[in-house]
Amino acid sequence: MNWQWSWQRANLAAGIWCLVVGIGMMTFWLMEPVDLAGHLPFLFGMKFNAALAAVMTGAALLLSTRGLRTLPTLLLLVVLIYGVLALSQHVLAIDVGIDTLLNTPFMDIGTSRPGRIAPNTALCFILVSLALLLRIIRRKTDTVQVLLGLSAIIIAAAALVGYAIALDIAHDWIRFTRMSIPSASCFIALGMSIVFVDTEETGYHRSTLASILGLSTYLVLLAMAYYELARYETAFGITFTADTGNGRSTLTSLIVISGVLYGGLVAHLYFSSRRARRMADDLAESRARLAAVIDNAVDGIILIDDRGIILKVNAACTRIFGYGSDDMIGQNVKMLMPDPYHRDHDRYISNYQRSGEAKVIGIGREVEGRRQSGEIFPLDLAVARIDLNGATIYSGIVRDISERKESEHALIDANTELEEFAYRTSHDLRSPIASSMGLLKISRMMLADGDLKGLAQTLQRMEKNFGRLDHLIQNIITITRNRLMEEEKSTISLRAAVSDAIDSLSHLEEFRRIRIENHIAAELTIISNPSKFDVIVGNMLSNAIKYHDPQEAQPRIDIRALRSAGGIRLSVEDNGLGVPPASRHLLFRMFKRLHPNRSFGSGLGLYILRKSAESLGGTALYEARDKGSRFIIELPVEETHENPIDPGRR
Repeated sequence: MNWQWSWQRANLAAGIWCLVVGIGMMTFWLMEPVDLAGHLPFLFGMKFNAALAAVMTGAALLLSTRGLRTLPTLLLLVVLIYGVLALSQHVLAIDVGIDTLLNTPFMDIGTSRPGRIAPNTALCFILVSLALLLRIIRRKTDTVQVLLGLSAIIIAAAALVGYAIALDIAHDWIRFTRMSIPSASCFIALGMSIVFVDTEETGYHRSTLASILGLSTYLVLLAMAYYELARYETAFGITFTADTGNGRSTLTSLIVISGVLYGGLVAHLYFSSRRARRMADDLAESRARLAAVIDNAVDGIILIDDRGIILKVNAACTRIFGYGSDDMIGQNVKMLMPDPYHRDHDRYISNYQRSGEAKVIGIGREVEGRRQSGEIFPLDLAVARIDLNGATIYSGIVRDISERKESEHALIDANTELEEFAYRTSHDLRSPIASSMGLLKISRMMLADGDLKGLAQTLQRMEKNFGRLDHLIQNIITITRNRLMEEEKSTISLRAAVSDAIDSLSHLEEFRRIRIENHIAAELTIISNPSKFDVIVGNMLSNAIKYHDPQEAQPRIDIRALRSAGGIRLSVEDNGLGVPPASRHLLFRMFKRLHPNRSFGSGLGLYILRKSAESLGGTALYEARDKGSRFIIELPVEETHENPIDPGRR
């Protein structure tokens, strides 16, 4: 990150340098300081047009780093056109009238025609403007841009070195037409920005590019020196010799040998950088795979330092605790713990570091966590210690076991309920059987004695016992069927289902004296399991009929249904005996008869009612009235585009 930021700042530095140099030189030309030009003529080597082009190029570079495209493109196009026109004047030996268009030089420093820039300067403007245009258009760095930038740097660097070693041909391609030092410095700055910023996209390592740049500049300078030597030999008719032979051949050998050596070094750097790049890519891919595994793990993974500060969390961890990763990273891990873990966590870490005694590390245990909402929940925690590069970190794997705990509690409750059911069922089954066996012996004796009247009464009692036994068995069958039966859902008319249930209960005692009102609208339907829904309606109505108040002058039962948001609310209200306040906590439990003297049922009716409602995804409720009771069933509704009544069902 730091290296990337440093190279990004190279863009700003190059743009600012071009602006400063260009504006400074333009100011010199506009102020026309004759005395200064007479004493230091080299300061005016950069022409006014070249200074303006440098300002425009630097401004375009700075604007492009801000994400702008249109204005930088226009500026660079102007610079590109200027460079092409300026170079064509030298190549084609023409004058297009651009040299003194914006400024007429107040003096001639003897380098060229007034206002005309050198051909290498014009070529560099073409190279850098074209490279920056390609970067803006393509929005990335590619090989073509790097080659253009390298060419500009080599030309400018050769010019600067030429000044240092008095090699005129390096900066003076055409006699008295030279690239100035300010111009060369601007091209080097711009070329560095083009070549070395965002070069990762090209696949070339910066060290490789730097080596290529150095080798190329070196070879260009050697070639220029060789050319300069040959020119002197021709101009003065002399030959440079040495004891070992001709000087030109020696220089040629020097160029070839040094070029081979330097080329071998660059090749070595290139292949080394490619190998290092492949290793870096492999490492990055390995890290990406590991990160993908961690981020997609079902369990939460937390990394903390030796002070308990969270270093990293995965996606599962944010899902478990409800915090975002930014909310957790940098915070103490105890934020995810309720008391007493929250209070004692820092002390536990310090004790472990001092004594090495572990309570969780390397062991794992069930603890409690705290979500962002404040909810306390159970979780499994396994912590491992990791010693890495002299530092110690801890990795924790957490798993939300709320569902498992709920399942365990539900299983315990189910086992308890099953044990109670088995005990009470066996007791209630045996009781009428044992009573009937005793009555059977008595009946045999009465038959032998001819006591027919007593025999009839005994048989009636036996019939009642077997009726109770049959009712209990029917309830057991209903409970078992509700647990095991799988049934396809269909559309049920609530009004028709209630009417059928009322007709099926018409045999009950005192049914005729109770006014039963079905207030459900005929068009109201529900998609559900028909058999379970019949059990619900039947138990609600039979319970209301059995426990009506015999002292009530006008006993009544009202059945209503109302569609609410996402569900159906079915209620059965009566003005019967009601449920005593002290007994209401026993509602919907097995074998609880709240009015044992009023009815001799099994005490399973309301239990079956609740279980049937829960199996359909609903719930059973009770509301006490001023006189009587109201039992309510709330069931979810499945929405459909069409809701016809199944003619085979109702």
